Amino acid sequence: MILRGINFGPVLQASGVTNFHGRGYWYHWPFCFIGLDFRGSTKVTKTTTFLGRPGNMPLKKDGVTPKKWFPRCIIVNLRKQYGLNAVSLSGPGLEFLIQAGWWQKFTESFQISVMSLQPTSAGRQAELDGIFRRLAAAKKYEHFCADWGIQVNLSCPNGGLDPNDLISEAVPILEMAERVLPESISLVLKFGPEVHPRSMLRVANHPRCDAVCFCNTLPFGKQPRWAEKTPPVDWKALFGTDDPEESPMAKRFPGFAGGLSGAPLKPFLLEWLRAVRQLGIHKPIIAGGGLLSANDARLAFDAGADAISPGSIAMLAPTQVRPMIRGAHKYARQRTTGYLSSFRRLSTVSR
Repeated sequence: MILRGINFGPVLQASGVTNFHGRGYWYHWPFCFIGLDFRGSTKVTKTTTFLGRPGNMPLKKDGVTPKKWFPRCIIVNLRKQYGLNAVSLSGPGLEFLIQAGWWQKFTESFQISVMSLQPTSAGRQAELDGIFRRLAAAKKYEHFCADWGIQVNLSCPNGGLDPNDLISEAVPILEMAERVLPESISLVLKFGPEVHPRSMLRVANHPRCDAVCFCNTLPFGKQPRWAEKTPPVDWKALFGTDDPEESPMAKRFPGFAGGLSGAPLKPFLLEWLRAVRQLGIHKPIIAGGGLLSANDARLAFDAGADAISPGSIAMLAPTQVRPMIRGAHKYARQRTTGYLSSFRRLSTVSR
């Protein structure tokens, strides 16, 4: 997938799957020998806000490493293939991350994920304006070894905001980006599973939108109301309740019901991809949500994705990370070869 001349490839990591610095987490190291290997994928940094934020995952003095090996804000069920998290964007803030120098040393293209959690729309616009201007300055004055783009997260359900309230802010964000960001910086907007496919029409048609990423976690107890073919999430079968106040995460962190990831999201992802393509939207789409194998990746590509975004696979099916990435690259090569063959046949017929 090429955006503004930058090749991001067919696999872009879900934001934060290898932390802010791209080195991953402690469990990545012992499991890398059995397949938990993100080589061949494009780094997408953990989502950062402008200022530092404690969130629900305490960090060590380095500002990025979780203090606990098994943070209480993350629940994993391997048997049912789901995750529930309420990390709430714990991090040291944008300035710290720029000054740390990790991003400048990346040797392959990457994306910086950002979000504002200000309580008002005006506050969020102001914070994103500050984020864009700081990143534009970094692009101009810092030396980066690789090209990079920005991914604006409009989908985190654990920051005290309803992701549905952020959908209407997408176009104003794109207009702001036109004014503030240099043309060399690509811009991707990331939406959650509740966003209606038709909502993408204005977003995708905007010239500053280079791609759309779908999807993030599903807020506890909620359903993608747009879905016509996929059955609703059976929250009671998974957790014994569909009440956000009774969520197992809310019992640990009152006020934070958590967001669902993993296998239950895959049917929604595939239906959403097909629906968006049927609307005639041709903008590149980065697809994630319940992709836990190479076959799942193939299904996403066949449904209309231009790239995949593996995330929860690292915890739910770590042995499948390497096969998925290799399979995605193979599929992308085959698809490119198929396009070229079709073009050559058409050229021959037209002569």
